[in-house]
Amino acid sequence: MKTRHIVILGAVGAVAALVAVPFLIPLDTYRAPIERAASSALGREVHIRGSLGLSVYPQIGISLGDVSIANAPGARHPQMVEVESVVVGAKLMPLLSRRLEITEVTLQNPVIHLEVSRNGTSNWQLGNSNQAKPGETNSRIASVGVGRLSVEGGQVTYDDAASGTSQAIKDVSLTLGLPLTTRTNVRVPLVFNGSLTYNNQPLKLSGQLENFDAFMRAQPTQARLTVGSNVINAEFNGTLGADGTISGPLKLGAHSVRSLATWLGHPLPAGNGFGLMALEGQFVAADGVYSLRQAQIRFDSMSMSASLSFDTKPAVMAVKGNVTLDRLDLNPYLAPGTETDTVEAAKAAKTAANPDAPLSLGGLKAVDADVTMVVGQMLLPGFKLDHGVVDATLKGGVLKADLRNLSLYGGSGRGSLTVDGSGDTPSIRSTLDLSGLKVQPFLNELMEVNNVTGTGTVRFDVAGRGKTQAQLVKALDGKGELRFTDGNIAGVDLGAIARVMQSVVTAQVLTGAVGANAKTPFGQMGGSFTVKDGVLHTNDLKLTSDVVEMNGQGDVDLAAQTVDFRFEPVAKRGIPGLKLVDIGIPFLVKGPWAKPSYGPDPRGIAKAVVNKLGQGAMAPADLVKDPAGALKSLFGGR
Repeated sequence: MKTRHIVILGAVGAVAALVAVPFLIPLDTYRAPIERAASSALGREVHIRGSLGLSVYPQIGISLGDVSIANAPGARHPQMVEVESVVVGAKLMPLLSRRLEITEVTLQNPVIHLEVSRNGTSNWQLGNSNQAKPGETNSRIASVGVGRLSVEGGQVTYDDAASGTSQAIKDVSLTLGLPLTTRTNVRVPLVFNGSLTYNNQPLKLSGQLENFDAFMRAQPTQARLTVGSNVINAEFNGTLGADGTISGPLKLGAHSVRSLATWLGHPLPAGNGFGLMALEGQFVAADGVYSLRQAQIRFDSMSMSASLSFDTKPAVMAVKGNVTLDRLDLNPYLAPGTETDTVEAAKAAKTAANPDAPLSLGGLKAVDADVTMVVGQMLLPGFKLDHGVVDATLKGGVLKADLRNLSLYGGSGRGSLTVDGSGDTPSIRSTLDLSGLKVQPFLNELMEVNNVTGTGTVRFDVAGRGKTQAQLVKALDGKGELRFTDGNIAGVDLGAIARVMQSVVTAQVLTGAVGANAKTPFGQMGGSFTVKDGVLHTNDLKLTSDVVEMNGQGDVDLAAQTVDFRFEPVAKRGIPGLKLVDIGIPFLVKGPWAKPSYGPDPRGIAKAVVNKLGQGAMAPADLVKDPAGALKSLFGGR
């Protein structure tokens, strides 16, 4: 027989013998040595209660059934890991040097219990970790290298004894890769990729740990993680700290903050807004507190830069920090409804405004907060801020906001706002002290009155309670003052009305007193007021112009949007040839403030005429007999 054939037959025989050896030796012979070796390497008791299987091609392989790794002393669960089946593949030659170089491990249906004790010790610190120095690989683990670890159908539980929180992850399908290079191979990066289900939401994961050994010994290591799902998409590239902290750059996006909060176990009360969010900044997580530094955030229809912390340990999440934002529109959040898109919520609020709809202040109970905001623009019902600094605290559904460095309607000042949504009946208190503001846009936004122009000073302190906007307005109490200068009242010429005697003397209607082209110019107008049960009352309203000076008193019903005033005019400039024009005839202003009616005060006409006649004035007899009827030509019989 040729030498070549002899060599081939010898090789085949050797391979056959090698393959046959495992089947000739009872596999249970290996059970105890494997358990001892694994227990020594991990520093925990390892048990194999199921069957064992063995193969040698293409590599040494062994399958183990019902494998468990004991938990740390005092842990909640007796076993840290329980696996239905473990398939291990290892290189043959390193075994001759007493090294176990594992090429692949597959865990089928594992159950892993991760725990943190009350003193902060984690149960996944395996091996002789307490004796290993920082930056030094554990000697037991160093003798074990794993090329790839696959998890199929896994479940993971996490219990934190200090905070009393528990979480569960299921449907874990994960592949972890550790390149086999040197004896200290556990220091090389751990690459992972796979999927899992958390709170009934499937997540796709991928990432890398720079130092697997450091991670196992709870030492700092760099990490990269990407998460994708229907609820959240995130990308993190930073450091996993020794004390469980996480820090580094974070990018995060959520289709709905409400859905995200519910998924994380902190559902928000029903209401509008809290929709789309995207952020990018420096992220730190430690002991249930999540912080953002130098973050750029897009939230609902707002853009902001922020440094914030979110403490999830209390029953209600606590938020602290500083925010600078371009605009803050609170109208959608206060409006009835459950529309995530604030733009659509704002449209619905305008088109279907209902003063009898219940106030929606449930969002005030969603978080507790202590935040300073620099606001480019803030919109509230009946109020618009162009710029300001807001120091806001929110506790138990009570919002307290100190408004300073305000710029609005061309003026400046400060104010405060307290909204108490903690009980069944909300209450609001507001103060404002402004000067130099443009009267027309201010009154138009506040009361939908757009026919007064000028520059003004406004001060008020009002408060009210009510379950609806209508109830709240009807319950308003407080006080304040308004002072306007150098403006006009459009739609009426009060000076012409004050000169009503011209109509009486000439028996002609005084055209132009009321109408689109009429206006009352004034140098000064204003007075102090009180508010009681939603009705504003003043006794010292005064208007002065070149033609006339008027003193007024009366009421403004804020809920009904009506006025009821009495003015006493004093002419400052007469009409040539008409001496009787100097008679001051009191008149009334009544009705809706958008379109009031003007008429003489019958109780005051006779007194005014008699006083003037006593001074030598002359008047037609019909005026003396029936002054109110004589004036109907101007006032249309009203």
